[in-house]
Amino acid sequence: MESARPGARVTSRPEHLTEAEILTDYCSRPACRTEFRRAPGPGRRQAYCSEICRRTAERELRQARSRLAHFEDLVEKLRIDVAAFGKTDTEPNDNLQSSQDARRVAEDAMRRASGALAFANPAEPAVQELRRLHEAVTPLVLPFEQAG
Repeated sequence: MESARPGARVTSRPEHLTEAEILTDYCSRPACRTEFRRAPGPGRRQAYCSEICRRTAERELRQARSRLAHFEDLVEKLRIDVAAFGKTDTEPNDNLQSSQDARRVAEDAMRRASGALAFANPAEPAVQELRRLHEAVTPLVLPFEQAG
């Protein structure tokens, strides 16, 4: 068995790789972006400079997704409030022919219908028909909201 040389570095890098074959990369964590070296080859590419940085990036991603969900929920509530006033998010001078504006108008109409159905008499045939129409169209217009 070969004895360890004093001052020799212990690495997980195979001995047959030369310095030219080692790649310089940057940490995938936006707050870090530290330069590090990795060996090319089969398997998943090393994306983070260290295990600590990888765990930190996962935690930051969970926090960012949580904040995004919070603000998306807040925007949705505000859109419902605007729709309750019978107004749309678009100005009268805007071109309503664009698909994005047309979609927004349809979303606002579905939210107004949801509000009207909440207070309508469920025994009336017209209300029953409106509820069936609402339940059929809501998944298409508002795919991330539940039909009410």
